[in-house]
Amino acid sequence: MLANRAGGFIKTLYRQRVLLLFLLPAIALVLVFNYIPMFGLVMAFQDYRILDGYFGSDFVGFDHFKEFFASPDFYRALRNTLAINLICLAVVFPMPIIFSILLNELVSSKLKKTIQTITYLPYFISWVVVGGLFYKLLESQSGVVNVLLHSLGMEDIPFFREPHYFWPIIVLATIWKGIGWNSILYLSAINAIDPHLFEAAEVDGANRFQRMLHITVPGITGTAVFLFILTVGSLINGSGGASGSLAPNFEALWNFRNALVADRSDVLDIYVYQQGVQGAQYSYAAAIGVFQSLLSILLIFGSNSLIKKWRGSALF
Repeated sequence: MLANRAGGFIKTLYRQRVLLLFLLPAIALVLVFNYIPMFGLVMAFQDYRILDGYFGSDFVGFDHFKEFFASPDFYRALRNTLAINLICLAVVFPMPIIFSILLNELVSSKLKKTIQTITYLPYFISWVVVGGLFYKLLESQSGVVNVLLHSLGMEDIPFFREPHYFWPIIVLATIWKGIGWNSILYLSAINAIDPHLFEAAEVDGANRFQRMLHITVPGITGTAVFLFILTVGSLINGSGGASGSLAPNFEALWNFRNALVADRSDVLDIYVYQQGVQGAQYSYAAAIGVFQSLLSILLIFGSNSLIKKWRGSALF
C-alpha cells in the first residue's frame, strides 16, 4: 500500500515537473534570504565580533535581552512601533476595503478605470520622493498648507518640528500611497463573486446597498481576514504589512523622520538600524530581532485563534 502511494506520488511529480521547475527560483529565494540567514540568530546570544566569527565569539546567554529590556530608548521605540501600527490597523486597514466596494459600485467603467489608475500611481513612487513631497507641502513658511492657513488668517504650523504631528502625517501618507494598490486584492475578490447572486438578490427586491451589504461584503471577508492576520503579525515590525503598504515600513519612517520628531518617529526597526549598523552592536540588534520575531509569531497565532472563535474556522 505504501509502495503504491509512493509510486503514485513520484508519477505525479514527474507529470508536473515543468510546473515544479517554475517553483525553483522562488524556493531558492526563500532559502537564501529567509532560512539560511536564520543561522545568524546565534549572534543574539554571543558577544559577536566580526574577526572572531560565530565560532570564536564568546557566548553571553541572555545578556543582550536584559540590556534592551532595561533601556528606556527600547521602550520608546516599542511604544512608537505599536502606536503607529495600531493606528494604521484601525484607520488604514479598512480604507482599501471601503474604497474597493465603492469603486465596484460605479456604473461608468471609464470613470472606474480612471480612478483606479490615479490611485494606483502613488504606490510606484519612492518613499524618498514622497517624503520630499510632504516636506515641501508642509514646510513651515513656504509650504502650500501653511500658505493656505496664513491666507485664512491662521498661524503657521511647524508640522515637521512638532513631534505630535508626526503620527497623523505618516498615516495620511500611507493612505495616499497605498490605498489604490491594496484595493486590488479586494477588487479581485469582488470580481470572483458569482454574478448570479446579485441578479437573484435584485429579483428578490434587494436594493444596491442591501446587495453590497449581504453579498459583496461577505464575499471579500475571507480576503480581509487573511490580510488582517498578516497585518496583526507585523504590528511589532515596520514591515508594512503583507500586502505592501498597510503600514509605513522602515523606508517610509526613515525618510519622514528628523531629530526634532525622533520621540515619535523612531520605531524598533530604526532603533535596530541605529544600534546594529551605525553603532556596530550586532549582537544587541540581533537580540531585538529575535524578540520581534517571537512576538510576531505569537500575534499571528493569537489573531488566528480569535478569528477561529469568531468565524468557526481559521486559516491554519
